[in-house]
Amino acid sequence: MALRKLVVLALAALGLSADMESAAVSDAQINGALLDDDTCAAASGDDAARCALQALQMKSEKLATEEDDEAQNACTSGLVGQIRSFAPGCINACPQACGPLGSAITAYMAHGGQAAAKKVICAHKSQFACAYDHWGACKTLADKAAGFGFQLPRSKGSLYSQCR
Repeated sequence: MALRKLVVLALAALGLSADMESAAVSDAQINGALLDDDTCAAASGDDAARCALQALQMKSEKLATEEDDEAQNACTSGLVGQIRSFAPGCINACPQACGPLGSAITAYMAHGGQAAAKKVICAHKSQFACAYDHWGACKTLADKAAGFGFQLPRSKGSLYSQCR
């Protein structure tokens, strides 16, 4: 029971408490995860708690690295990778927008043009807002998109007002 409390505390300390609340992690799921991982099986008491905490920290770091790799791949592959060649400074400054940008392009091309893309952009407006913090590097993309008939907002305020 103390080990379970430590695991919950560790998850909260790692900033995963919001994910836990939204996913409604049950006691059975936590206990099952701890039983599946025999890394700390030989330890007991405080040693087991420390071992479990270290194992969670290592797994958290690995997941964070994998997420960084996924963001990097979203920025360098597919259509977003091609777009990056027009404005690498913008894409590099706003890697959090790469995945949503890819989704917006797909929506534009396959699901209804600008109206479909706007839904994606508005759903991820905080990620796209980064472009306006780096407008010198990102204006090229907005100009290029306009050349293809895709009108992007020219300011962060305009983005937020269009996404109401």
